[in-house]
Amino acid sequence: CREQEFRDHTGNCILCKQCGPGMELSKECGFGYGEDAQCMTCRPNRFKEDWGFQKCKPCLDCALVNRFQKANCSATSNALCGDCLPGFYRKTKLGGFQDMECVPCGDPPPPYEPHCT
Repeated sequence: CREQEFRDHTGNCILCKQCGPGMELSKECGFGYGEDAQCMTCRPNRFKEDWGFQKCKPCLDCALVNRFQKANCSATSNALCGDCLPGFYRKTKLGGFQDMECVPCGDPPPPYEPHCT
């Protein structure tokens, strides 16, 4: 059987179940294994946005990147981070994109950084 197929009791290769948003298979399925795999809700602090074979992914922890949390993680959507916590700022890269993580302002703070004044 191929990557996303299991072997049933008659020996045929059957496509593994695809689970909806917020759900993943209860066990690995593919290469002949996993015929009794069922869709189950993502474990706490994990999410999956789309239909498919993919597993639930870990939620973003805004505190780990020194940012406020704008929206909580749910089974179907990742957490959404807001502004930097007080005393932190996001570095802007050359292309104008900002880093995901906020870094401490330091002493003295970087010039022209409104978050650090």
